[in-house]
Amino acid sequence: MLQALQIENYALIRSLDITFDKGFTVITGETGAGKSILMGALSLILGNRADTDVLYDKSRKCIVEGSFLIDDYHFQSFFEENDLDYQAVTTLRREINERGKSRAFINDTPVNLATLKTLASRLIDIHSQHQSLLIQNAGFRLDIVDQYAQNQELRNQYRDTLSAWRKAEKEYEELKRQCAEAALQQEFNNFTIQEIDNAQLQPDEQAELEKNIHLLTHAENIKSHLYQAAQQLSERDAETIVQQLQSVQHECAALKDISDEYQEIYNRLDAALVEIKDIAYDIVCKEQAVELNPNELDRLNERLDLIFSLQHKYQTDTIEELLQLKERLLQETNQYADHREQLAALDKQRDELHAQAQQLAEKLTQSRREIIEPLQQEMEARLYQLALPDSRFLIRLTGDGALHEYGQESADFLFSANKGVEPADISKVASGGETSRVMLALKSVITDSVLLPTVIFDEIDTGISGETANRVASVMRAFSDRHQVIAITHLPQIAANGNRHYVVFKENRDGHAVTDLREMHGEERIKAIATLICGSQLTEAALNTARELTKDRNQTIS
Repeated sequence: MLQALQIENYALIRSLDITFDKGFTVITGETGAGKSILMGALSLILGNRADTDVLYDKSRKCIVEGSFLIDDYHFQSFFEENDLDYQAVTTLRREINERGKSRAFINDTPVNLATLKTLASRLIDIHSQHQSLLIQNAGFRLDIVDQYAQNQELRNQYRDTLSAWRKAEKEYEELKRQCAEAALQQEFNNFTIQEIDNAQLQPDEQAELEKNIHLLTHAENIKSHLYQAAQQLSERDAETIVQQLQSVQHECAALKDISDEYQEIYNRLDAALVEIKDIAYDIVCKEQAVELNPNELDRLNERLDLIFSLQHKYQTDTIEELLQLKERLLQETNQYADHREQLAALDKQRDELHAQAQQLAEKLTQSRREIIEPLQQEMEARLYQLALPDSRFLIRLTGDGALHEYGQESADFLFSANKGVEPADISKVASGGETSRVMLALKSVITDSVLLPTVIFDEIDTGISGETANRVASVMRAFSDRHQVIAITHLPQIAANGNRHYVVFKENRDGHAVTDLREMHGEERIKAIATLICGSQLTEAALNTARELTKDRNQTIS
């Protein structure tokens, strides 16, 4: 249960410390005094978001801290799962700094907002007048049914499986789209691979082709020049270079014995003659090797044209790039085959997940159907206590079997307040006061089933007065025997039932409006209840009524 709430620098609250007991605590105050501010501060430790607008003093941070006695509620596993220190009196704290940055703590350990919210949702349930609108929400109605049936674990399993199925379905459709696109590309890829394969390309082939084509193109010219060069070096002609060098060598032979210098010249001429004769031989060989072959030239040109055509077609510059293209397309072909295998596996997986989700949805349906009758009976019993003796409350499950977030059906709440009137959709036939009482009955039934420590009723008395208010007050008081109940109210009947009574008020301090809170005792409390009856101008009749209200409830005004 909530033991204490400390608020610092929030909205119109400078500093506020409130203590709570088990049982029934009521909070009253004039409109605009700051009751909603109090709830806003509490909502921070329940995980709601906030910004710098909540700061009373923009130069200081805001702190809201709640202390909860939790030793009777078996929360140890939550603390173990989140690596938190378990304490019988656990503190939840939010801090909002001057820049609007928020921090959350559980027992002084920093946690994320989701963790804080998860724990807080198991500690406190807030029922406000605006929550009555939720009864029109299909998800809320199924939440009510599932909480009564205690289907939380089954619902979580279903939602996890449904999420996994939807993810697999999405991945399947995406991969199927990719495979369809790849299939269109595959035909082109296969043609390209085949065309490059048919060309039987070799890595260095293009350079060799270009060289040979160049040679064949100039073969006649090459052969002619080589022939002329060979003739110039021929030994058969007296005018050739070789014959001339031989004549020079002959003249120098007569001098080689006279001096070493002449011997050296002779030797050099001899070496030159050997080299020139060797060159002459090479020229003759090369001249004889040159062929005038127009057919071969045409073949080589055709081959080179094929290579150029493939390079132009596939936007490459070399044979190496064409071969790399072929390898890349082969890899894409293999990937396409892999994707087809993945697609088949995903298809099987999504079918299995859908079957699992369907099975879990059917279990949810069965569980819901089993508790509908007792839930209806318990609701009608609670409504009888809330001055709706002739009311009927029915739950109708409908659906076409399609899976959605909550299962495979929806829940309709049908209501009739009067005997002889057939129940109809509650959102269409119930008045504001009737809707508030139905919501109170639902909350009381559900809170009993899930054992929430603390329930807060935030001004749910809209459209309620007279004897109905007495009944609502009695239900809340009885409810407080099993739970800690905190009620923010405008009704004197409810206020008179509280074990403790706080009044929220607003006053000016140092030129600034400030919201504060004070606990009422004795005659001061009688006056606070009387104020709810007649306003600030107290009358003796109102004071007497307030005394009677507290007396009738066997309240001891201390």
